[in-house]
Amino acid sequence: MSKRNKFVDDHNVDHLLPLVGGVITQVIVDDGDESEETCYGIVVEKNGTKYECLIMCDPEGNGPGHLHIWKDK
Repeated sequence: MSKRNKFVDDHNVDHLLPLVGGVITQVIVDDGDESEETCYGIVVEKNGTKYECLIMCDPEGNGPGHLHIWKDK
């Protein structure tokens, strides 16, 4: 999978841009209810605003997913 380092006209990129420059301050767990699976996420703080970010399988939140993380060399 390739990573793009340029800004493009992409809704997914626009959705993530508010997090740039923020600080991850917490790991969160959403247990949901008995019919839902547990989801995991992070809290990102930037300029006094907290963003709760859950890792979901799609934008509608149809279950937990996976976040790929690459460490730049």
